[in-house]
Order: sequence, then structure tokens, then C-alpha cells
Amino acid sequence: MQPERELTISSALKQVLVPLALCLIFDLGAGIFLGISFEKLLTTYPEILIVIPGLMGLRGNVFGSLGSRISTSLYLGSSDPTIKDEYVSKNVFFSIWAATIPALILFLIAALKFFGKEGLTTSFQVILDSSVVISAILAVMTALIVIGSFRRGLDPDNIMGPAVTTFADLVSIPSIVLFIFLFERYTGAWISTVACVIALAMSVYLSIRGGYDGKAYKETLLIVSLLALIQSITGNVLQEFSEVIHRALFLSFAYPAVIGSIGNYGSIMVARTSTKLHLGELSVGKLSDAPYVFLTSVVIAPTIYVLASLFASTFTGAPFPEAKDFLYFMIVYLALAAFVLLFSTTLSIWLHRVGVDPDNGGIPLTTTLTDIVGTTAVVVLAYLIA
Repeated sequence: MQPERELTISSALKQVLVPLALCLIFDLGAGIFLGISFEKLLTTYPEILIVIPGLMGLRGNVFGSLGSRISTSLYLGSSDPTIKDEYVSKNVFFSIWAATIPALILFLIAALKFFGKEGLTTSFQVILDSSVVISAILAVMTALIVIGSFRRGLDPDNIMGPAVTTFADLVSIPSIVLFIFLFERYTGAWISTVACVIALAMSVYLSIRGGYDGKAYKETLLIVSLLALIQSITGNVLQEFSEVIHRALFLSFAYPAVIGSIGNYGSIMVARTSTKLHLGELSVGKLSDAPYVFLTSVVIAPTIYVLASLFASTFTGAPFPEAKDFLYFMIVYLALAAFVLLFSTTLSIWLHRVGVDPDNGGIPLTTTLTDIVGTTAVVVLAYLIA
């Protein structure tokens, strides 16, 4: 039996709010790691600081699209709910190397900015190794989440986006810190790079062996490569204004949660709209789901504010923000959430009309835009608060 597609207030609270709330914990955990490693990245590896937002966002894009494609194929009945299914397994292998390409593009842009700086080779190895390892984990995890939720009668479109993008946010920074430690401490760490290159080549071969979905592959690669260029804007904004953000300490802790949760809203709406388009359910109402999903932001926004402020105070001894800061935060966050919900729904419909599968393009375009807009909003908040 297929999961119920239509949202109500009750189902939105159960299937959307609960996963988003759980994801916040991990996003705030990523914020703690960012705060701990921030000084080292700023002084020793500034090129990696430019790459980090793109790594977090584009990994969520690639694997959000992977989950959306698998979800659509399950609803259409063209794939079986098992990771051994040929369509599912090939998409898993494809996503591993598809997520690595934009990471390398982002590093190239960062390296050009810091051309001639010592340590660029180490930074390259850190980015490559962490990208391959985390991509392999995320690819398998995404497939299992979609298949598992579908089997249990839960709509994967409500769960997959937040779970995948949040886990990508959480593991990106710790994995980078881990590989920095590895390459700084062990001279033989280059072996891990060789192993990752071999794994990357194998994933390419296994994803195209015996035929592949050329349209989906081309659309995904083209979009994420172009978005890597756009994501470099986000990284440069973060790097250039990082000192301002750091002065408003609770925003340093809140940054991954703000970017991650806003991106999750976009992923949910793209996935739901795409599935409706493929099933011919567009007449149900273009924006019928948006108001129900927006209700969850009224809970998510103050939760981010309170927990980020509490963590900042606990780990740094900073005073709790003032009441006006809460007002600024709520206004900006709710406006961002409303914009993303409407934009992602409209974008999915437009992509479908021009012949581009929203499963391949909608999530990357939406989350990339939210990263840029969200980062800019955090900078504005930092100036208002600091």
C-alpha cells in the first residue's frame, strides 16, 4: 500500500515537523564543530572555509535528487523497494562521483583566490578524500531511507530531504577536520588519497556499465557543476564576513541550522511537487502543501534561536541575546521560509513544463539559492545584532 500523499495539519506536524526538529539537533551539532575548528580554518586553511558551504549544500543537492528519483520510481512502480534494484544501485554509484565533481570545482575556485599559498596540496587531498568517503556513506544512506520509509507506508518525500541534507551538513565539517588531522600527523596519509581515487573510478564504471539513464546523468551533472560556481559566492560571503558573524556568537552556532532547515523546506516542496507532477496530480493544487509546511517554521525558528543562544553561552560564556535580537531573527527566518516554499513549488512546475525533470534540477537550484540568500541574511542579522 502506498503512503498517503495529501498533507493536513496533523500529518504535517507528524511527517514534516518531527523530522525537521530532529534534523535541527544535528545541524546545531555541525555548528558546534564549526565553532571549534573556525580559528584553525580561518588562519591556516582559509581556502577550505570558502569550500565548506558549497560542500554542505551540494552534497545535500546531489543526494536529495538521488532520493527524489528513487522515490518517484517507487511510486511509478518502475523500481522495486530494494537497494539491489538495478535502477537504484546505478543511481547510488552515480551519486558518489557526481557529488565529487562540484567539490573539486569549488576547491579550484578557492585555490585561484589563494594562488601560491602553502598547503594547497594538503587542502586538495582533504577535500577529495572527505568528499569520496562521505559521498559513499550518503549515497547508501539515502537509498535505505527512501526504501525503508516507502515500505513502512511513510511518504519518502517528507523524510528524505531533511534527513539527507542535515546529515550532509553534520558530517561535512567533522570529516574535513578529521582529514586535516590525518594529513598533518601522518606522512603516509597519501595512501588514503590513492584509495579514494580508485573508489571514484569504480563508482563511475559501475554507474554506466550495461547502460544508464543518460538524461538524468547529464541534467544532474550540468546543474550541480553550474551550481558549484554559484555556491562559490556563498563561500566567499562566509569567508569575507566571518569575523562579523563570529562577533554575534550565537549566529556562529545557528548558521548551519538556519541554512540547513531553510534548504530542507525547499527539498520537501520540490520532492512533493515533482512526485505529484509525475503522477498527474497537479490539479490537486499547486501550492496546497505550502501553508501546512509553513506552519512548522513557526516552531523551528524559535527553537533554533533558543538552542543556538544556549550553546553559545555554554561553550563560550557569551551573554544571552537581547529581546530585539529574537524579533530580528523571527522576522528574517519566517520570511525566508515563506519565500523558499513558494519559490521551490513554482520552480518545480516550471522545470517540468520546459522538459527538465524536477527530481534532477529542482532540489539543487532551490537549496543553492537558499544557501546564498540565507548566508546573506545571516550577515545582515550579524550587523544588526553586533
